[in-house]
Amino acid sequence: MLTANMLLVLSTNDLVMIEDLSFSANIGPDCWNRPRPQPLLLSVAIEANLEGAAYDDDVNQSINYGTLSKDLLALAGNQTFPDMQTLVEEAAKLSLSKLPPEEKGSVKVTLKAPKLLLQDAMLSLEISRIAGEPLEWGKRWNWMLHDWRVPVLIGLNPPEREAKQMLVLDVALHMNRSIEQEVCSVPELVSHLMKWIDTTSYLTLEKFAAEFCNEAMSQYPQTVSIVLKVSKPSAVLNARAACIQIYRTRK
Repeated sequence: MLTANMLLVLSTNDLVMIEDLSFSANIGPDCWNRPRPQPLLLSVAIEANLEGAAYDDDVNQSINYGTLSKDLLALAGNQTFPDMQTLVEEAAKLSLSKLPPEEKGSVKVTLKAPKLLLQDAMLSLEISRIAGEPLEWGKRWNWMLHDWRVPVLIGLNPPEREAKQMLVLDVALHMNRSIEQEVCSVPELVSHLMKWIDTTSYLTLEKFAAEFCNEAMSQYPQTVSIVLKVSKPSAVLNARAACIQIYRTRK
């Protein structure tokens, strides 16, 4: 699974983190096209200087994650959001407000929507924002699809040409939208890709992965790059799965 949140531990800066804060909020239509609250998971990682709090053993010199959690829950519960993008941007703004005025830190926010898609997959949106930096709507949005299970006609052996096999896809889409471009609807993109997959037939994972990336990037010009991991659980008898991963950029 492509879990960008796990990469945070590699940061060389001090971080205050909240992982998978659970709540329900209205972020627009759900998988049944009904605008109502749905389960969400929110993670934040704020870059902050923790030396003073460590030296004096004083939480007042750090970011109080208890207070931050309560404020994020209040933010999510007190209003209706038109989409995931609005909620994640507001969460980033609130998180950065916890930094001292003189401190130019940053925040990474990840919002997961386990039930937003009718397809068997979890959708998440990740952004990074810097304190004092003007917001450009649609800039540097990282969308991810986790554990998307799709039936595909794929394989070299004769039995594999007779029945579809289950593949597991993990997809990361990096988007950088200009003002004149439409906002990408990832649920619509997933629906399109599901219909496209249903018409395909390939011998190798490599060909399937390359064509998937081409099809995904062709739908929205704001897609700058894509990372795709394809797992084939039935490929090797004594392994959980055989996998490939590719990275493609817009040419």
